Amino acid sequence: MRARLLIIVLGLVALTGCSTVGGGSGEPAANEADATFSLQMIPHHHQTIEIAKVAMQKSKDDFVVNVADKIANAETGEIEQMATYLRSWNIQVPGNDANATHKMAGMMTVKDVEALKAATGKQYDDLFLATLSRHLRSGVDMAKTAQAKGEHIGSKALAGKIIVSQTEVLDQIAAKQKS
Repeated sequence: MRARLLIIVLGLVALTGCSTVGGGSGEPAANEADATFSLQMIPHHHQTIEIAKVAMQKSKDDFVVNVADKIANAETGEIEQMATYLRSWNIQVPGNDANATHKMAGMMTVKDVEALKAATGKQYDDLFLATLSRHLRSGVDMAKTAQAKGEHIGSKALAGKIIVSQTEVLDQIAAKQKS
């Protein structure tokens, strides 16, 4: 996935002859950091949605089900927003195959996902919350990088929204785990 991402971004830079895309006719420019953010965050979100759907079916804990539903709904909309940006920059939108990206930084491994699917009861709920926390922290880190290095106004705003919403969920999970 990293090699493919690098090829796409380098191709984008070569085609435009500079380090930004867009920027014409009042459209805010986007740079490599903006494209990388969307190209990596879309598969990251797909994986979050995958485990959230399992949690909504498997868990009997209202907190777990509500967190899973909240995060899945938020990330579905964010995927569409990032896909819109990528299409506007003439970059192919990543597919929905989370299994193909397990080795990407911040992604759960196949083993992680299988362990989660095999767990039951309170063990499942505890493992889901711990796994989701690690996954969301990596998403927050990705968003912070996009805010620091990106140029596209919309992409940076989305990164800020992700930082706030996922930090809120992380705080809720931490409070639940302490109770």
